[in-house]
Amino acid sequence: MREPKKPGQPEPAAPEAIPDSAGVFTSAFASSLAAMYILDPQTGTILEANAAASAFYGIPRGELAGLPFTALSTLSAREIKSALGEVRISGGSRAVSRHRLRSGEIRDVEVLSTRITLPGGRESVFAIVHDITARTQAERTLREREGLLRTILDSACDGIGFKDKDHVYREANPAFCRLLGLPCKDVLGRKSEEFFDRRINNVHVESDRRVMRERTPVVYESLYGGAGGQRTLSVHKAPVLDGQGDTLGVVFITHDITERRAAEAALRKSEGLLRAMLESAQDSIHVTDAEGLLREANPAFCELVAKPREGLLGQPLSAAFEPDELRTQQSSGQLAMETRGPVNFTQRIRRPGRDTWVSVVKTPVIDDEGRCLGVVSMGRDITSQKTAEIALRESERRYSVLVHQSPVGVVETDAKGRLTFANERMLRLTGRTLAQLLGADWLASLHPDNRREFEDGWRKALAGRREFSAEARLRAPRGTELWVSCLMRPLRDAASRVTGYLGALSDITERKKAEALREDVEKVIRHDLKSPLGAMANAAELLEMLGPLNAEQAHVLGELRALARRMLGLISLSLDLRAMETGRYVVEQAPLDLREVLEALRSDLRPLVDGKALTFRVEPEGGEPLLALGERRLVDSVFVNLLKNAAEASPEGGQIVARLWREGGQIVAALRNQGAVPRDIRGRFFEKYATSGKAQGTGLGTYSARLMAQALGGGIELDTSEPGATILTVRLPAAEGAGPAA
Repeated sequence: MREPKKPGQPEPAAPEAIPDSAGVFTSAFASSLAAMYILDPQTGTILEANAAASAFYGIPRGELAGLPFTALSTLSAREIKSALGEVRISGGSRAVSRHRLRSGEIRDVEVLSTRITLPGGRESVFAIVHDITARTQAERTLREREGLLRTILDSACDGIGFKDKDHVYREANPAFCRLLGLPCKDVLGRKSEEFFDRRINNVHVESDRRVMRERTPVVYESLYGGAGGQRTLSVHKAPVLDGQGDTLGVVFITHDITERRAAEAALRKSEGLLRAMLESAQDSIHVTDAEGLLREANPAFCELVAKPREGLLGQPLSAAFEPDELRTQQSSGQLAMETRGPVNFTQRIRRPGRDTWVSVVKTPVIDDEGRCLGVVSMGRDITSQKTAEIALRESERRYSVLVHQSPVGVVETDAKGRLTFANERMLRLTGRTLAQLLGADWLASLHPDNRREFEDGWRKALAGRREFSAEARLRAPRGTELWVSCLMRPLRDAASRVTGYLGALSDITERKKAEALREDVEKVIRHDLKSPLGAMANAAELLEMLGPLNAEQAHVLGELRALARRMLGLISLSLDLRAMETGRYVVEQAPLDLREVLEALRSDLRPLVDGKALTFRVEPEGGEPLLALGERRLVDSVFVNLLKNAAEASPEGGQIVARLWREGGQIVAALRNQGAVPRDIRGRFFEKYATSGKAQGTGLGTYSARLMAQALGGGIELDTSEPGATILTVRLPAAEGAGPAA
């Protein structure tokens, strides 16, 4: 191959004949270290070769002489002939070619050829051969590296370039030019100040100077506002030195980290939100890594285990939990990582002064590649729930014991009244098995004389979703009978829906026998009392007939007759109270003016009123009569009992005031006296036999008064809200024309 002639290069000399100094040439030819030979330009045959050529090709000089040049060159005979012809014309040439050694190795050579004339006038070509294999290999390697570098630069996503000492861009890859929004040809040869504003450019220039001055790399971040919006760039710069160590400029790599910074900002925000959630979460939360070390713990968790956060992070779970707690925590965490799913359990955490039940969920943390990074544990305080469950189980246990050992029969039915449960006592009372009582069959144990009335009342209670009570006889299969008191109360769910009934059946057989005996005794006593009272009344009338009587004697006889009549009325009233208790009493109502009733009772109250210097005052509302419907005998008894209690409870010189008014369809009488009802009987003031502080008290006065008021269609209420006073309010149905309404 021929190397093009360089501009200004002189043409090789083309002498016509060997100079006179042929001896010098011959000597130099023979001793030269460079391979030399002389060629016949006509045939391309080697005429002469020196020792250096013999050593280079590995061919003895004798063999080289006469050897065709094609044996050495990789060129064809035609190409060799053409090259020799050009030398004859131009007088000389420089060419790069490839020659073959005897060993078969191919070497890169540079051939300098010139035309000469040998003694005798023979035209020849003198050639000097330089082995440039190493140089061409180095050049080839350099070209390959440059090509590789260019490929890397062109394909790199990061902006890469080179600036000389004057801050002029001498190299810039496409990525950097795209960042600037310009083609590369418009970037090269220009300075950074043409692309960046002054503030940013000063940063770049100062960093260039620092790199070149200190000859050390620098890394910094910079903002660039291009056509695509503001970008955040990470810039890496390093010095470029020549072989002598002189600074040529700065190479830079610009990496767009806008998305990374945005992701980092989003991550910080997310971590901030997560931290806020952890800090404010009422559930205890802790995170362990794959090795079981604590990496996160929120305040609720630290409070639960009574340990500070700084003493937990980076520590194993044993730093937070006691040995018995630790085993559960470790095994559940290992299970969560092995199964790759959540694990739920309940654990008790005991600390000084605190006992906490926690419902725990452990969830494994899995990354995008399926690796388990650790476990997140969340614990919810269920102490109140657990305490309630324990209390419920204890209550159920006590309930079960009470029900099964109860001295009364206990039954449970569904909402339709079908029996679903009966305790042992109920089975003994009925003489039947549970299977014989289930469903509606339990009603078959009722005595035929009571069953219809009981079932009617039971059906009405079921329809009205209300409580039911009754007394009835039970008949066992063997024919034995007993009386029971049955109370059925509705069971309600959270929505107040009736889901069934719970009932209690008490054996009242002995009570019934005692009541029957008492009735018989009372009848005998009442009969025996009526006879002498009748005789007393007859004797008083006889004395009056035998007269004459003075005024005092007539007054005594009148009071004697009144007391006799009252005693007879009380005896009759006791029989009526029994009828009221059993619901068999029939009221004979008539209009009564309550003011007249109360005024007429003054004589009955006189001993108590006068004995304690009390004042009794009736205060009706308005001037019209206040007519109530009632039975005079019962109304008198109601107010006598209440007023006597008021007089007994009043202090010396106290006042008893009876206010009367109409309220809707009722006549109301409010009896107020000084003196408060003792606290120990306020809740049972109207109960039978309730009394306090009375040596001769029976506790029947207020009981019978309310019983009679209810029989009359009214009622009595107790008010103790006023300190040091008692107010009893009696309400009776109003008769037509009873006066103005309040």
